[in-house]
Amino acid sequence: MEFSRSRPRRLRCSPLAEIYPFPIQFYEQPPTENVSLQDFENFAMERLKLLKCVETLGVSHVRTSEAYNKKLENEFRKLKFPYRVSSEERLDEYEIRRKDHISHFILRLAYCQSEDLRRWFIQQELEVFRFRFNELYNKQLEFLKHNKLEYQALSILFQNAKIYGRLRVGRNTLENVSLCRKATKDYSTTVGK
Repeated sequence: MEFSRSRPRRLRCSPLAEIYPFPIQFYEQPPTENVSLQDFENFAMERLKLLKCVETLGVSHVRTSEAYNKKLENEFRKLKFPYRVSSEERLDEYEIRRKDHISHFILRLAYCQSEDLRRWFIQQELEVFRFRFNELYNKQLEFLKHNKLEYQALSILFQNAKIYGRLRVGRNTLENVSLCRKATKDYSTTVGK
């Protein structure tokens, strides 16, 4: 009996891994594959449930609060939508990302019929994106680079102002600049003591 050394097998990268490298995406390209009618309907209904849940949680909880994030995470898990980078990349993870991609475009088509529907859809998708982006943790910069987004690191003073809760998302830039200047003055007076 002869034994031969076989070459170690390399795991081949799935085409889905190339298409969906992150559990978050910008949905720049529509899906080009064929989808069964059953999948089409299921994907749309599950995405709609997720967006309705995001809306309901946004009314009953403060967005980005601990309770809001926990309940939203449970909904993502229950409806099998991607929301964070897992430590082990599995094939079904890419199938879940594929479902996310397809379902986004299904509802995008359905909700483009009127301005009110479009606004509602964009607002809920923005909350989904915000939650997912925050769940990327140390992969955020990698995601931004992958999508060719230019960014500049925040200064330490600007970060301090944000940490102290003085900057608020959605405020106009001038208001945030004045808050940052105030934080700079506060910081310099405390350092000088």
